[in-house]
Amino acid sequence: MQKSIAAVAAATVIAAGLFAAAPASALTASTKVVGGEKAPATSSIVQLEASGGDIPAGYVSTCTGEQVSPSWVLTARHCIDGIGAMNVYHSNSTANRGTPVAVDRVTAAPAGDIALVHLRTSYALSSYAQLDLAATAKTSGTGTIQGYGLRANAVQSDGLYQATVSLTGSSTDAYRGRAQHVTGVTGASNHGDSGGPLLVNGKVVGVCSTGDSADPGANTTAGSNYALLAQSASWIRSTAGV
Repeated sequence: MQKSIAAVAAATVIAAGLFAAAPASALTASTKVVGGEKAPATSSIVQLEASGGDIPAGYVSTCTGEQVSPSWVLTARHCIDGIGAMNVYHSNSTANRGTPVAVDRVTAAPAGDIALVHLRTSYALSSYAQLDLAATAKTSGTGTIQGYGLRANAVQSDGLYQATVSLTGSSTDAYRGRAQHVTGVTGASNHGDSGGPLLVNGKVVGVCSTGDSADPGANTTAGSNYALLAQSASWIRSTAGV
């Protein structure tokens, strides 16, 4: 169901291990991907900032997203629940984010912790995030996670980070959908990485949904669950035109 951004009023999901974005202004120190390394520059992995709705006055919450076309950004469903407004930033710097692009409507996938947000004004890129809409959960191999979330011990990220993870079987996401479980090799996901990509062979197979623990601290081998795009593949194609 598509909703005007001003009409979003769903209750925010709060569950053990869920990477629900923390209000940025409430953090004395925030973090990014735990461990890992700076990711290559890319305008398609974007920063999402939400406010209003169920978010307390004066606060904002942050997530990560993937721009898949001039008008649509892919992220996690729990990043849109209960919000009143959202902006998208294309800079890979969290200190100098550049000009915001407003979101005018959001829509949740029929299955899984997956959502699409629509840009009020189209924002053309030289290339967009490539999706694998057929990938299933794997019990072996590796992938790459990316995000703007908190780093170790809740230190604020200064930009986009990435880490290598092991693919460790099937699991469920925050909405009981199908997910890929991962464990960190060089780093792990944290708050603010919600909606960020799990890349396998260079394509997005899932978006960050929940963690095995609510706070990974400095544990670079922590586990998390990425909602698989395949469970809502036809909806993604028809909604975003990809």
